[in-house]
Amino acid sequence: MTRDAMRCTTCGANLSLEELRGTTCPYCKTAFPHHAQAVQHAALVNQIMADQFKQGMQYWPGAGGSPPQIQGQYGAPPPYVQNPYPMVVEQAVKRSMVSLFVGLGITIVLLILGFGFAIFMLFI
Repeated sequence: MTRDAMRCTTCGANLSLEELRGTTCPYCKTAFPHHAQAVQHAALVNQIMADQFKQGMQYWPGAGGSPPQIQGQYGAPPPYVQNPYPMVVEQAVKRSMVSLFVGLGITIVLLILGFGFAIFMLFI
């Protein structure tokens, strides 16, 4: 930082790095420009988020509104289609559960055998 950057823009006092980390000048109590700008930005972000939350709540079920109808170039979107292959998904889930339990079983058996072998080797 240059020497000019370490002076208060209002009273001209020389400020240390610790004093610059604060929010106001310790001598004239004026808010530093970077802090004032951060406060303005935070207020703007909070306002935007509150507006978006209010807009989203308009269409929330039970809030009295309905979601906007989306219409593209070719008219309304197609209706939601359920998964035409529910059995495939169920079988995949069952296979993954079986492989999980088989893997756990093999791991437990190998651990028991390893401990048994270690104990056997200790008493020989």
